[in-house]
Amino acid sequence: MSGIWESISNFITAENIALFSVVITVLIFVFSRRSELRYKKHDDKKAQYLKLISLLEQLYFEMDKSKNIHKNNTKKNNSVSGELEISKELKKQYFDVGASLLLYGSKKMYRQYLLFREFSINPLIIQCKYYREDIGIYILADILTTIRKEVGLSLFDSIHANEALGFFINDVTNNPIAKGKAIDAKFRIRMIKLELAVINQYKSITLKKMFYVILKPIFCGLLIILKYLVVIPFGRLFAKMFPHLVEKTKNNDTSE
Repeated sequence: MSGIWESISNFITAENIALFSVVITVLIFVFSRRSELRYKKHDDKKAQYLKLISLLEQLYFEMDKSKNIHKNNTKKNNSVSGELEISKELKKQYFDVGASLLLYGSKKMYRQYLLFREFSINPLIIQCKYYREDIGIYILADILTTIRKEVGLSLFDSIHANEALGFFINDVTNNPIAKGKAIDAKFRIRMIKLELAVINQYKSITLKKMFYVILKPIFCGLLIILKYLVVIPFGRLFAKMFPHLVEKTKNNDTSE
């Protein structure tokens, strides 16, 4: 026991205490800096998510406006199309939001946004058995619930899809029929995601990725090494040993 205490006493010197205090100061600085960066990143993420909500608000009003115009025009002329025409400013904002989510959004959020974008144009999704045109709005609901989680709300503050849509769509929060549609839509979205994943495996996407990431770089790298260490030096040596053959080959190539 006395030997242990003696070794501890020998270790506790002014130099070691100063070194220990420096290490503690550096660790405190590093952890505080990481916390500051995490907090700043969290604030940046909230700002970008507010951009997305603003875009969705404008899209909703554009769609509502287009429907009203279509109704009025249909009374006058039944051949008028009711397709939504998006302005250049809204298209620019759409691109800006996508770029912001790419830089600041989480992987889950960005993938949900991509699914929302391609839901009505991807032929693989459209041909899926569980596809239904009106369930795209519930992908938007998933995006909104993900935003709530990522801005800091806990699991106890989670809400359902129909509740997330309730702030801009009427009569979906406490309507039993709307709740049933939300449950069915979430099931269909999961099945569509599963089918897309199975299609990727059916097309051997994972195997192709492994081949191009692991095997092909090794094979092509060996070919590059052989080219500069064997083929080119051997070619130069052959040209010096048999210059007349090289000249004859060049002449044949020129005549051809």
